[in-house]
Amino acid sequence: MLTKIFTAILLICASVSAAALEPINGSYQKHYSNERKQNHWLILGAIERIKGAVKPESELRVDAKVRSWLWQMPVGVSSEQAFTQIKSQLVLDASVLFACAGRSCGQSNDYANQVFQQAILYGRDSEQYYWLGLERSSAGSKTKTLWLVYSIQRSNKKVYVYVERIDLPSSQAGLFDEYVNKGEQQTLFKQGYLTVTQLPSEQVSLSQSKLDWLKQLLHDQPNKKFALVVHRYGGQDQQVLLDQSGRQAQALLDQLAEAGAFIKNIYSHGAGAMLPRPGAGDRVELVLLGAP
Repeated sequence: MLTKIFTAILLICASVSAAALEPINGSYQKHYSNERKQNHWLILGAIERIKGAVKPESELRVDAKVRSWLWQMPVGVSSEQAFTQIKSQLVLDASVLFACAGRSCGQSNDYANQVFQQAILYGRDSEQYYWLGLERSSAGSKTKTLWLVYSIQRSNKKVYVYVERIDLPSSQAGLFDEYVNKGEQQTLFKQGYLTVTQLPSEQVSLSQSKLDWLKQLLHDQPNKKFALVVHRYGGQDQQVLLDQSGRQAQALLDQLAEAGAFIKNIYSHGAGAMLPRPGAGDRVELVLLGAP
């Protein structure tokens, strides 16, 4: 009886802790934990089996506070649908470090039993989805947050989603620079656009890290063409917003030029409020021109 009461209290606390992350309506929480871990294993590349040993293409070990949730999805929700819905709550505020789907991730048995140590996550390799992202934080923040989302459909058709929130000291954030750069390029070329930065005020400029990333991208992709697009919303006249965003986009291009970037194949554009995206406010996007 005491065990049941303790479990109920734990699940209530878990729900409060996950206030910023809404589970899918009708799902059932199977697991929650909140603990500090040493050498917490992060998978940053597809898992392979070499002479029986688990060998990810890339991996990191971190010391961090780790909160984890495991939900069973309601009947009728596919692994992909569940994964997309949970991840959509996080992706606008995070830089992708690694993502994969299906058999390109490796064997689900390895994720279930070796990585997450949740045997219930062993399912069909073709129905698994994995995403690891680094949440964008304000300058001077003492912690960095990673989010991990993994979904799987078992052979009995049941679908499960596993989520981790990984809080680590900002001193460890530099470990992920290489993966942020690689992941953002992957996102850009896959979907044809990438949110470079949000614009919380009327001021617009690129941080040094974003300047460096754009400079490297333009250097590495001399045959591709891009547009730097500023989106602005609000109660102002549409033409005023177009003019304002156009000037700001040009200012960003000037900032790139002054930083020594190769700007021959990148153009500026002010979209005003003409091209909204669900859940996205004032922002700067990099668009791949000629993308499918």
